[in-house]
Amino acid sequence: MRRAVLALLCLAALSHVPPTFAAQTQPQSIGELIDAQTMDTVRHDPELRTLLGIAGDGIDLSGQLTDVSLPRRAALREQMQRNLDALQQQAERAPPTGQDRWSYGLTVWLYRTQLDLMRFDWAPAWLPAGASTYAVDQLFSVPVTLPQFMENQHAVRDEASARAYIARLQAIATKLEQIRANFDLQASHGVLPPQVALEGAAAQVRSLLQPAPDASPFVLSFKRKLDKVPALTSERRDALLASAVEAVRDYTNPAYQRLLARLDGAIARKPGNHGLWALPDGDAYYDAALRWNTSTNLDADQIHRIGVDEVARIEKEMDALLRRQGLSRGTVGERMAALVKDPRFQYADSEAGREELMGDIRRRLTALEPHVPQYFGRVPPQPLEVRAVPEQSQATAPGAWYVQPAMDGSRPGIYFINLGNREANTRWSLPTLTYHEGSPGHHFQISIGQTLTGLPMLRRSLNPSAFSEGWALYAEQLAYEMGLYRDDPWGDLGRLRAEMFRSVRLVVDTGLHRKRWTPERAIDYMRAKTGMPESEVRTEVYRYLVQPGQACSYKIGHLKFVELRERARRELGPRFDIRAFHDLVLGNGALPLAVLEASVDDWIATLKREDG
Repeated sequence: MRRAVLALLCLAALSHVPPTFAAQTQPQSIGELIDAQTMDTVRHDPELRTLLGIAGDGIDLSGQLTDVSLPRRAALREQMQRNLDALQQQAERAPPTGQDRWSYGLTVWLYRTQLDLMRFDWAPAWLPAGASTYAVDQLFSVPVTLPQFMENQHAVRDEASARAYIARLQAIATKLEQIRANFDLQASHGVLPPQVALEGAAAQVRSLLQPAPDASPFVLSFKRKLDKVPALTSERRDALLASAVEAVRDYTNPAYQRLLARLDGAIARKPGNHGLWALPDGDAYYDAALRWNTSTNLDADQIHRIGVDEVARIEKEMDALLRRQGLSRGTVGERMAALVKDPRFQYADSEAGREELMGDIRRRLTALEPHVPQYFGRVPPQPLEVRAVPEQSQATAPGAWYVQPAMDGSRPGIYFINLGNREANTRWSLPTLTYHEGSPGHHFQISIGQTLTGLPMLRRSLNPSAFSEGWALYAEQLAYEMGLYRDDPWGDLGRLRAEMFRSVRLVVDTGLHRKRWTPERAIDYMRAKTGMPESEVRTEVYRYLVQPGQACSYKIGHLKFVELRERARRELGPRFDIRAFHDLVLGNGALPLAVLEASVDDWIATLKREDG
């Protein structure tokens, strides 16, 4: 099963802090101050505005891309520290109460963890929140995600937004030059991306450059968007399309070619494939990355041990379930590997098979609906749409991911499923994937978060990975508790395999970055425990090399949700209401785990006081 990285894992409303903080009026509360800082950021960040669907405020940056030049590094760090200082001074003047307590805890945690990660001489000119460790990698860096941003985020509704698309094609040249400068900065400190990251990124750039400008993915995407704007005459459409071709020919492609030359030069140096331990101050950076991604103070050794213990526990459960289905020969991993290829569980490699798969996803979501009122009082008002990844993007796209709705209502929540790999989407793995990426997983958590209009914008848009991914993994367990696998033991096996996968990640991520595991050792371990195909495991391990610590967030977050739920159940006894618990944790927005714990403890104490 090829698992996806949520596109918005670490969406930070402060992912690119502007050089000045110019609040219109003096904030009177913690929440107002956080909103002032956040909105100042949004006003200056073109891509973040597009991602959040913010428009109509008198500011138009839709034809620009976000600045990541080297001069931004110092300004970014200075502003982050000033924002933190201002927040702490405000709290000293008026200690936060009510929801401001959680807003303060979230924001202080964000500022501190980001400053912690930015203190290294080789850290790039952007916040680690929602971005990549290296200037270039094969999965999350600007060069490989720009086509996705233009395809999925830049809406073309009229001629003005079409011209903004063309302006962004021209702006790509400047942005890629900025990326090259960050790449050179890191290289000057002895920091090169792993070989596999360089080769993967270079291959994607070559693929992007292979077509003629008029057949570039940027142009073809633009054409599809133009075709959906009926107000444009054919003459205007043709003229706009010609301008896009010119922009790709004269700006976009030459910049990608220059970057590719730099990547090829780095590849020739054969930097190898090592974890962070091999970089200057790599151990300290990994410690900081774990604090950011897990929002705990658990160290690498503790997380490694938790992973080993969870793998052993889940392996026993999977073995028992496999035996009940008549499968007892071989290790759990070997039996799961056989199930991946079992024709009974594969969809046909045809249009009819793909339609059946999409239909099964929708049927699973429909079957969930009658159970929702028993577990949730608060549900997302935004619709959830299931879309197949476009065929031209399947080879390089993740297996599945969720894109949040636009705040202006122009875009629903979207669950993207990649149909390009039959073995990744078996009948027994698809249900759990759907509950994770769709409902009650990411769609419930992220979409409900957007509706919390009484909270600061940061509370509605920031999704700490341990909370967001922890909730989605908790949602997989919740589907089991709802009885959705009662007559589906194979689907339940898929659920356990998905949980095993997240537990293995704890072992592998810490192994790569702290215990000096080679990628080959990590691949062997993951294959042995999960039975996943080697190609998928290799992709996963190479992902962990370039996104240190993030893979640990899923299981650490899941364990915390379960711990807090059972604590509340134990403390409250008959007063415990699962609907109220879920409404509390989702109604507070995504929080760091320590702040989440404080909010749940406060809720428990309040109910106890009411009982007198």
